[in-house]
Amino acid sequence: MTAQPAPPPAAPAVHGNRRWRRRAAAVAALASGAGLLTLVPGAAAPAAASGLVPWTDCDAMLAHYRAELVRTATPYGIGGHGFGRAESSGGSAPGTRLEAQRSAGADSAAAGSSTGEAVGTGPTGTNLQEAGVDEPDTVKLSGDLVLAVGNGRLQVVRGGRTPTLLSSLPLGALDGPAELLVDGSRVLVVASGWRPVPGAPSPGPLPGPAEAGDSWSEVAVDLPARTVLAAPGRPYVRLLLVDLAEPAEPRVRETLELDGTSVSARLVDGTVRLVTRSTPHVPAVSPEHPGERAQEDRALAANRRAAARATVEQVLPTAVRRDADGTEITRAPAVGCNRVHHPAGTPAGATTLLVTTLRPAAGLAAVDTTAVTSDGDLVYASTDRLHVATSRWGTVAPAADTAGRSVPADQVTTELHAFDTSSPERTRYLGSGSVPGYLYGRWALSHHEGHLRVATTTAAPWDGSGTSSSSMVVLAEQGGRLVERGRLDGLGPTEQIYAVRYVGDLATVVTFRQTDPLYVLDLSDPAQPRLRGELKVPGFSTYLHPVGDDRLLGVGQDADSSGRVTGVQLSLFDLSDLSAPTQVHRLSLGEGWSPALDDSRAFGFDPGRRLAVLPFSSWSRTGGASTALGVRVDGDRLVEAGRLAVGPENAIERVLLGADTAYALSFRGVVAMDPASMQRTGSAAYGG
Repeated sequence: MTAQPAPPPAAPAVHGNRRWRRRAAAVAALASGAGLLTLVPGAAAPAAASGLVPWTDCDAMLAHYRAELVRTATPYGIGGHGFGRAESSGGSAPGTRLEAQRSAGADSAAAGSSTGEAVGTGPTGTNLQEAGVDEPDTVKLSGDLVLAVGNGRLQVVRGGRTPTLLSSLPLGALDGPAELLVDGSRVLVVASGWRPVPGAPSPGPLPGPAEAGDSWSEVAVDLPARTVLAAPGRPYVRLLLVDLAEPAEPRVRETLELDGTSVSARLVDGTVRLVTRSTPHVPAVSPEHPGERAQEDRALAANRRAAARATVEQVLPTAVRRDADGTEITRAPAVGCNRVHHPAGTPAGATTLLVTTLRPAAGLAAVDTTAVTSDGDLVYASTDRLHVATSRWGTVAPAADTAGRSVPADQVTTELHAFDTSSPERTRYLGSGSVPGYLYGRWALSHHEGHLRVATTTAAPWDGSGTSSSSMVVLAEQGGRLVERGRLDGLGPTEQIYAVRYVGDLATVVTFRQTDPLYVLDLSDPAQPRLRGELKVPGFSTYLHPVGDDRLLGVGQDADSSGRVTGVQLSLFDLSDLSAPTQVHRLSLGEGWSPALDDSRAFGFDPGRRLAVLPFSSWSRTGGASTALGVRVDGDRLVEAGRLAVGPENAIERVLLGADTAYALSFRGVVAMDPASMQRTGSAAYGG
């Protein structure tokens, strides 16, 4: 795929090249583990994920984690990474090449396939991937309340044409962005923090010999006084349960802290599943003068000794529950050893992927926990399944352990783990599998009638050379594994997937290089995915939304014949004839950016009003503006219903659709609008 050009100089830097952001995120994920890791060109492909089994006891589990930590120890830290390397899955159904279907596939009938129904936003104002599965976001609707979290506060606003701030609840020190889930009068705040290792000094040279009793003392006791402490703390996820029974006086009822970082969470019928990942945090040291062989040898020996003595508390995440006053209620490993699943007889790495099941109405005591020895990059959930995916870019290995291991640097595999969430009280691990390539995001996944559909792209990810192609893979649960039932290869040669939308037995897939091929796929036979039709138009869509009458609305960017991006555009596609989809209208918004290009939660649609809303920031040589934009679907046309403009310093991040009012939300406050015209009717500034 030809890389997109960077935005004009006036564009915010965070809105740069999509492809670069994907690679940067992958590199960041590789670098995030404790210890020194290197990307090894040439090793065996990462293991195809297979069925996992739980550890029989803590001794067996601890022996594995210790061995992995010793193996990955370096003079600069201790860290494990990943799910494991295993043989290829084998036995999967052969892929069907797209070229063989371009004529035959168009005549195939998709039983029960329909693109006719419009999809509205969820009851909390969030644009959801699956009906009934709420997703965390920075803003939410709860009845007539508008809720927003940011800058360490929960803002509670009474909505309506003239909104009023009811309260601004301080949430304490939060080290990163926070998001919300709403369950009745309970609000769950999902945030992050950083916990220092008990007894450890601040990062930097150790002030002197360690004292007995310090958690890092056994590591540092035989090292020079100015050896540097490595990784003096560990990240954790912080949950705050807020009672909104009295919106003017919200209260934090309790908190839960889990070691690691949040992947995401989902809420279904009062049950929250929070997915976190964590690596062992064993105190380690590193030389004050990198490259000095004697110091490195001593640090490596000390770190290996520490790894060999790792405890259960150091390798598994810890859960700390506190009451409203901050008093500790419980502190224990977040999951039992026999609830951690791993590949039998295969190196499994030392990363723990944890699924914590909560019932906010009853508090933050976990009703169930389960885990796998794996990493996790994204979460997809239906009402009865949870899937966690992670992509392996090349092979990661410690610097001291690279001999004899080689793999093509452009190889990428995505591992998938499936969990049964049909019970509100339990989350049950079902199986694992893998597909070639990487996923552009969670919209690449869909669980439908017992099958997991996966849209994937294979490419040379590091330097942009070589070719790329995309596939649709259908997986089934079988004997503790996700096994391939069918596959369609050859989508978008030399291109990459930018958008996917599943509607029943149909999937629409957008790829891009210089033009925007939109493919319509028939998935009614899981063993034989088929091409129904395709369309090539300039530009590309990064999000697709069903708006009724067999129409899809695409949010994306326009491009010229060479693939150079020229601005943001909305497109309307007619899929009434699946064999011949058409683009019936385009609405150009000009140079600028919308959060909806990268985050589907920034888009909203009201089927009754046939109104789409999204934030849009425009820029030009003379300045820019941030707007809340309303666009009406009028037959085969997209008509601007109106826009509310504010200065670029007050960027609008979300536009929510209430019963009778639309709301534009920025970090400063809420502006209420008439959805028919998007004109201001009132506003409320945030407190604090």
